[in-house]
Amino acid sequence: MSANDNDLSVMEEAADWIDRLDELSDAERRDLAAWLNASSEHAAAFGALRHALRDTALLDAIDRLRAEPAQAPAPPVRRRAALGGWSRAGLIAACLLVLVGGGVLTSRLLAERAEPTIELATAVGVRADHVLSDASTIRLNADSRASVAYGRAARDIYLRQGDAVFEVAKNRQRPFNVMAGDAKVTAVGTVFEVDKVDSAVEVRVFEGVVRVSQGDAPPRTLRQGEWLLLAADHTASRGRLAADSYDAWRGDWLEADGMPLKYVVARLNRYSPQALALRDPRLGELKVTGRFKLDRPAEAVAMISALLDLKVEDAGARIYLGPSAASARSARPI
Repeated sequence: MSANDNDLSVMEEAADWIDRLDELSDAERRDLAAWLNASSEHAAAFGALRHALRDTALLDAIDRLRAEPAQAPAPPVRRRAALGGWSRAGLIAACLLVLVGGGVLTSRLLAERAEPTIELATAVGVRADHVLSDASTIRLNADSRASVAYGRAARDIYLRQGDAVFEVAKNRQRPFNVMAGDAKVTAVGTVFEVDKVDSAVEVRVFEGVVRVSQGDAPPRTLRQGEWLLLAADHTASRGRLAADSYDAWRGDWLEADGMPLKYVVARLNRYSPQALALRDPRLGELKVTGRFKLDRPAEAVAMISALLDLKVEDAGARIYLGPSAASARSARPI
């Protein structure tokens, strides 16, 4: 097989994976991860096509080609019958091969520099899953923001706001790092959650092992079924997760076991159309235990107010939690 034929084969395979990316089963995602890790050229071709698919000018040109198939030369990539012609990714793969003129894989040229940074964000009440160029997945919680900055030596994610679960494709040569505040979580191939909640960072490990570092403190190892909460003052607490924690997270449930009210309010705010606030910041230290549906914040607030004997005040744009009349009277000095 010539170099050109090999380049064509890799680009064709990359285009086919990208065409089906949103439809892949868990088993097929593992196959994709294995294909990407089998060769640096596979990963480079996949990354180059994903980058090209974010170029709006190129997409417009490709769509014009698809609208006039008789005028477009037959590109040497796989047809997609479901699209009635050439796939968008397939046409872009062909265009990239034509642009470099053969002999050197397009993606090999692009692999010499880091992938462009990708900005991800979700609105209040909305979650979103994002498959990255290495087949890792970010499951971004509601009202959350993250930046993806992949380089040749490392895969860096900056969690700017909110909460996300990371399903990491295994690659020991490119560690997967999540930065949240001054905390850094490093994994190779695992499933874990990082949550920037109020002024703290919480890490939960659903599968595998991660290393957590913060400032100058020695790194901590966190294994499957463990959680770690890092406060802003660098104090830390840790414990064990319930067996169904990941399923609860996927189902929008908040499992609180002695959780400070301020953290519960911060998490409910990701789903509440009205911002929740505390009349007195000291109420934030009250401990909450219960199971609350995050996408039903009004029900959760009603349950919490009953549990803690708090008063709910609807002020239009905000809902305030404050001491009830009875608890306020009992708290007055005699």
